[in-house]
Parts: sequence; structure tokens; C-alpha cells
Amino acid sequence: MSESRGRDEVASAAHAPEFATKVLYGRRLMPAGRVLVVLLVSLLTWTLLYAPALKRAAEASPIGTRRTLSLAILTPIAAVSDWIGLDQLADTIERAAGHDAGRPDRAFVPPPEDIPVAPPDDPDDPDDGAGDGENEPIRVPTPERKLRVAIVGDSLAAGLGYFAERVFRPRLVTVSGQGRISTGLARPDYFNWPFTMRRIVDRFDPDLVIVMLGENDHQTLQDVHGNREELIGTAGWPPAYRDRVLAMMRIATSRGAKVVWAGLPIPADYRLGEHSRRQNDLIEFAASISSDVVYFDSWNRFRDPAGGYTAYYREGNRVILIREGDGLHFNAVGYTLVAREIAKLAAEEFGLSPRTFETEI
Repeated sequence: MSESRGRDEVASAAHAPEFATKVLYGRRLMPAGRVLVVLLVSLLTWTLLYAPALKRAAEASPIGTRRTLSLAILTPIAAVSDWIGLDQLADTIERAAGHDAGRPDRAFVPPPEDIPVAPPDDPDDPDDGAGDGENEPIRVPTPERKLRVAIVGDSLAAGLGYFAERVFRPRLVTVSGQGRISTGLARPDYFNWPFTMRRIVDRFDPDLVIVMLGENDHQTLQDVHGNREELIGTAGWPPAYRDRVLAMMRIATSRGAKVVWAGLPIPADYRLGEHSRRQNDLIEFAASISSDVVYFDSWNRFRDPAGGYTAYYREGNRVILIREGDGLHFNAVGYTLVAREIAKLAAEEFGLSPRTFETEI
């Protein structure tokens, strides 16, 4: 009996390593080959789901070899996704997450429900902002007739719009964040900002428009059909870009709104810095010759004393981190700070009531 039990224990011990590779803490492990297959299938499914979105992002990227190769790879995959209907599933997921996949005719605009509809104008209300004249202050809001603030632009504006709700007091202000990632003024064939700005003005009727736009415009200007207009780096690019900025300003102020246009912040990547600085010069000039528009200098407000990039901001005795690790975007504290400084500027330039925003963060 003892000898038999000993042989069983030896056999059990011999199989213990094999058993341990299959069961660990009550869980059966998957062979490496099967794990690889699962990963590949998951990657293929994800690619099919989001190929149209990836293709649109490639279309919005600067013209060059990288864009050409990306489109060559993604175009047939996007066609397969469309054929089997996976693109519709992906669009449903994107809408559920609060994003818009755009329209097939490439006129990329936010869906109607993205833009809050303003309350009906009261012709007997003298404080109604619609049709305000030049140099008149922003109307004084009440809890019944809140001030309407629209924040438009690219991913910088998307972050600003979210954290501006910490600064503007909801009792007196309605904030409509309309930032769209990967957009700009250079590629209206991908996202038509003048068209979208007109929709925001008509549907939301803002009293104040805050614009932060331009980080994706380091590229050749194209028209709404995708035809090249002005090559980046040529003499025609600056005046053509300035005209697009002026057009946005005219639309934004067309119903009496005031505009604060925030310039691009200084980036950590010095290769982008010179072009961003020149864009800011064009935007600042456009603001200086436009009615009801003021320029907010993000570049100089958030740089180090020597004039270079810094991720930190000194306020009194505090030194606080305000930038993300990508060297361009702000973090939560940074966006809150930007929103507060813009509100202060609007108070100085347009008479925005100090009761509408927090003065400290």
C-alpha cells in the first residue's frame, strides 16, 4: 500500500508543472497561439469598424507621402466596412459617445442636437442680445434669460469648452462647447467651419463666442471641394489664411455677439512654433480690424520668463502645472485658467458682468 501510494505521489508530482501551466489560481490559461489569433481578430474587427473614421482623419492630414499611403491602405478597408454595414455600427457608437461621424457628402457639420436651440426672442425684452450694435456691452443676464456662450474650434477648444463650465456660473450662463478635433480653417473639404459657425449663430444665437482654432492649419489651404488654393510656405498663404479668419469673425458677430479669439499657445515642439507664431500675428491683425472682436494672447500669457515653452504657470506664490505631456494642450487646471482669463478679458473689453464667472480657480 505504501509503495503504491508513493508511485502515485511521484506521478502526481511529475504532472504538476503541466497542470500549473493550464490552471493558475482557478483560471485556465490560453495557449500563446490562440492568444495571438484572438488579438489579430480583435485588431481586424476594430480596423473594419473604424476604417471610415481613420480614413476621414487621413483626409484631414497635410498633403504628402504619409497621407497618400494612409489613404491607399484605408480606402479599400473603408469600402469593405461600408459594404458589410460595420461603418453604421461604428457611427452609432460614436454618436453614443458624443461624437459625429460626418456626412457622406463631406460637408462635416455637427448634428442638430449638438447645438442647443436658443429660447425664442422676446421683442419686448430690451436686454435681448440679438442685433446689438457695435461697442455696446454684453447684455446683463438673469436666471430667466441666461447669457449664451459658444466655444468653437479644434481640440484646444474642445478642452476649453468642457472646463469653461467650471468658470462660468450656470445660474446665469449657458455654455455650448462646439470644439471638433482635427479641424481647422485650412481644410473646409473635411470640416467646413464657416458653415458650422453660421449654424451655431442661427440656432444658438450666442452673446459671446470664444474661438480657439488653428493648431491643424500648418498645411496647404484647400477649398470645399478639396482643390488646392495656396501652398503652405508661399507668399499667398498668409493673406488667404487671414481672409478665412476674417470670414469666421464676420459670421460669429453677424447677430451681435462679441468674440474673444484665443491665439495658439506656445508649443513645446519648436518646429511648429514659428508657424504658430505667424498664425497668431494674422489672427491678431484680423481681430484689430474687426468690430466686436478681441484677441487673447495665449502665447505670451503662458510662456516662461525667457520667452520659451513652459508647462508651468506662476500665480502668486503658487507654481502650477497647466500643460499636458504632449507639449500643446492644457490640462484641467490649465483650461480652467484659460477660461478665467478669457472671461476677465471679455469683462474688460465688452462689459461682461463679473457675476457671470469665477475670478479664482
